[in-house]
Amino acid sequence: MDCRAHWIAWPAACLSESSPIPDSVCWWALEFSPRVVLLEDALLMETSMVQRLWGGIEAMLERLDQSFAQVCVPAPGQASVQQSLRAQGLTAWQALARLRLQQKCLEQGQRRVSLEGIDALPLWTLTALQQHSALLSRLGCQTWGDVRALPRAGLSRRLGARTLRVLDEAYGVLPQPLDWLQLPQQFIQRHDLGYPAHSADAVLQAAQPLLRALQTWLQARHHAVLALQLRWHHDLRRIDGQELPPWDGLCIRTAQPTQGMDHLQRLLREQLAQRRWRAPVDMLELQALETMPWSAEPQSCLPVSQGQGMPDSLAWHEWVERLSARWGDDAVQMVQPLADHRPEAMQRCQSAMNLLQNPKPVGTKNSQTGCADPWQALWPPWLLPQPQALDVEGNRPQWLGPLQLKAGPYRLEAGWWDGENKGQEGAQSGSQTGLAVRDYFVAYNAVVGHVWIYRERVRADTPMRMAIGSVNWFAQGIYG
Repeated sequence: MDCRAHWIAWPAACLSESSPIPDSVCWWALEFSPRVVLLEDALLMETSMVQRLWGGIEAMLERLDQSFAQVCVPAPGQASVQQSLRAQGLTAWQALARLRLQQKCLEQGQRRVSLEGIDALPLWTLTALQQHSALLSRLGCQTWGDVRALPRAGLSRRLGARTLRVLDEAYGVLPQPLDWLQLPQQFIQRHDLGYPAHSADAVLQAAQPLLRALQTWLQARHHAVLALQLRWHHDLRRIDGQELPPWDGLCIRTAQPTQGMDHLQRLLREQLAQRRWRAPVDMLELQALETMPWSAEPQSCLPVSQGQGMPDSLAWHEWVERLSARWGDDAVQMVQPLADHRPEAMQRCQSAMNLLQNPKPVGTKNSQTGCADPWQALWPPWLLPQPQALDVEGNRPQWLGPLQLKAGPYRLEAGWWDGENKGQEGAQSGSQTGLAVRDYFVAYNAVVGHVWIYRERVRADTPMRMAIGSVNWFAQGIYG
C-alpha cells in the first residue's frame, strides 16, 4: 500500500440507501478528518494531516471500516460486498476512479481487483473523459495515459480546457478545488416518509433516522441537547369537513443535557401515545431548540463487579481518600496551576488529598479575568526537564548546527520574589527557580526542527566588565 495514497473513497449509494436523510449520512466521517467531500457518486476523505493522530494509516482504515459498517445498513447478503467497497488514491479523482473500477469488477463477479497504475485507468472511470469517449476511441485512446500522450494543444481544441484541467487535477499537477462538508450551525432536518403513518408507533419508527442524525450532529459539535421539537405534516388538508393545520408537533425538554437518544425516545413514545391522530402523517421535521457544550463523564477506573450490569464505581474523592489512606497522602498526585509567568513554574504536582480539601488554593489563576497573551499561541507543547545550555558561535545559538530565529523576542521578567541572589545562581546553572530575565524566541534548523529557546538578558545594574561575554542561551521547549 502506497503511504502517499491519502485519499479514501466510499460509494455514496450505500449510505443513501441506509438513511433517507441525504445531508446527514456523511457526518460520521467528520469524526476522523475535517476534510470530507461528496464528489459525484462517492464520499471522499483526505487523511494526510490526521493519519498520525489515529496511529497510522492501517489503524485508521480499520476504524473507518468499523464506522462505515455501522452507518451503512446493507441489503441482506450484501454486507461483505459493501464493506469491501473502499478505494485509495493520491488524488480525489484517482480514489474515485479506483472505486468505480472495484465496483465494476465486483459486479462481474471478480473478488480481487487489480489496482493498476494511474496511466492504466480506463477512460470511463473519469467523468470528464467519459463524455468524450467516442472521440477518444477514434483517436486510439483507452486509458488516462493514452490521453496524456496526445499533443496537448490539439487535444485542448477538441476536448476543451476544462477536460484537460480535470485530468491535470487527477494526476496532481493542479490543485483541485473542493467544497468541503460542513456541519450546520443549527440542527433542523426533514424526512419525507413516502408513505402515510397512521399511529404513534409508526411515527416513532419513522423518526429513528432523524434521531440518529441528531446524535451524530451533537457528537461532532461536542454539544448536548436540552430541548428538541418534533413536527409532522398531515397527509390530508381536510377530514370530516374540518380543515386541518398543515403542521402539528410537540416539544421535549430534559432536566440534564444528553447526547444519548434512548431517554429521548422514551419521552417521545410517551407523549406520542397520548396524541389523537386526526390524519395520516407523510413528513417529519426534527429541530434542536436548545443545546449546550458537553463533555463526557469520566469513566470509572474500577472493574465491573460480577453479576451487576452497572459498574460498582466510587466517586473520585472517595477513590482518592481510599488510596491515600492505604498508601499515604502522596500516592495520588494532581497538577496544580500557579500564578507564575515562568514556564517551568506555571504548574506543579501536589497531593490530590490536599487539593481536594482546598479546591481553590491561593495563587491559582482565575481564567475568567484578564486577557490571554497572543504569545501563548506559540508556546511549545513539551518542556525539557531542565533548560539545556546552548553553544554560541558568532553571536548565534547553536544546537546541532546554527539556529535561525523565526519569532520573538518575547520578554519575560518574573521571579523577583524568590530573591536576587538565588536568581543569579539560577541563571548561571540553568536552574528553574529565582529571578528570570529572559528573551524567548522560536528557532529552527533542519536537524532539531522548531525549538523554544531563550536568552538571559543582562540586567541594567550589571557592571560592564561582567556584562561582556555573559549572554547565555538555553533551550527549554520542543514542538515536534
